[in-house]
Amino acid sequence: MIKITNLQYRIGDKSILEDINLEIPRGVFAAIIGPNGAGKSTLIKLLLGTIELKTGEIEIDGIPQKRWLKENSFGYLPQREEYDPLFPATALDIVLMGIAGKVPLGRHFSAAHKAEALEVMRMCGIQNKANELIGNLSGGEFQRLLLARAIITKSEYLILDEPEAGIDRPGVTSFFKLLKQLNEQGKTIITVSHDLNTLSEYCSLLICLNRRLHFHNKTELVNAEIIHKTFGESIRLIDKDY
Repeated sequence: MIKITNLQYRIGDKSILEDINLEIPRGVFAAIIGPNGAGKSTLIKLLLGTIELKTGEIEIDGIPQKRWLKENSFGYLPQREEYDPLFPATALDIVLMGIAGKVPLGRHFSAAHKAEALEVMRMCGIQNKANELIGNLSGGEFQRLLLARAIITKSEYLILDEPEAGIDRPGVTSFFKLLKQLNEQGKTIITVSHDLNTLSEYCSLLICLNRRLHFHNKTELVNAEIIHKTFGESIRLIDKDY
């Protein structure tokens, strides 16, 4: 379980997150929604430990976050992965990066490591792209590749920041079906997204955030009042035009 208590985050005089108290049980498929500038990505970075938590507490499985991160890691799919499409790396090379820290310095990946990476790629439906250069992959294939890299870490937690970016509608549906399968296999999944229609079909916990936490419960309980509190009165329907 992830427990966040009295979290505040400011940059200078600007408040980014205020009074965040949140529990995310193990085994859920949780989604964080909110408008641009709501603090969603900041919350994810604080959780990952990539920016310093100054006010408040984060515990993971009952262990203070910093101590937990010394022995564990999150599987993470960032909002945008900057890469050179001309770089001569194969899809298999990228997946193996997920376990690079476990290989002794100066050693090469073993046949067992490569077999493990290929199995994870099979789970993600891209095993046939293993020897393909990354510049030849479609947007959907590249997202599945990053998901495979996150899965091979063997973390019980997968965190995704707008994973549907750059994918067409059929690709988004296929991707979320895969996430749901992983969730049913025991992974705790936390995703940031704007696509409420898709999330309501696949997610079991919805977190509405706009600097403050407006809602934290099952998706079927969301109503227009909660959506307006989160996004403002101008929002009528949250959907994404692919």
